[in-house]
Amino acid sequence: MKKYVTISLFVFWAITVAVITAGLISINNNQIEVSGNNNIPNQTETNNTTGVNSNITTLNLSMTELAKHNSRTSCWILISGKIYDVTTFLNQHPGNSSTILPTCGTDATIAYNTRGGTGTHSSSATSLLAAYFIGNLNQNVTTNPNNPTTPPVANPNPVIPRGDDDDDD
Repeated sequence: MKKYVTISLFVFWAITVAVITAGLISINNNQIEVSGNNNIPNQTETNNTTGVNSNITTLNLSMTELAKHNSRTSCWILISGKIYDVTTFLNQHPGNSSTILPTCGTDATIAYNTRGGTGTHSSSATSLLAAYFIGNLNQNVTTNPNNPTTPPVANPNPVIPRGDDDDDD
């Protein structure tokens, strides 16, 4: 009888440990997926051709979506119909972040073209925008949140050109 109790307790312990381990692994995997999606709201899952969930998502770059990215932690701007994620550039901007922050989540075309009413941006500043391009307004962007190189993730380490075009560099 003592053998059966010992064996039963051992089996119960083994099953309990297996269930707890599986639960912890599952929770850890879910946290990784959620943290990878923080910059891509309103996503819808799609399936690949095999019918297996591939974590590919579609995001519509609408004015509504743009308006959600209006802070220091997520700053998207619209310039001439193109949406840029300039979050990583805020602290690198020669005029400091306070010149860009008021335009986060909005159409910043006039502010950009007039350099906030003080002139125009240089050609090197305009070429720098390409590193932050997400897509065109009202474009559907397909992305895989498990692959950080797909849109709408901006270039985290852009090359900032220095030139003598204008005085805003």
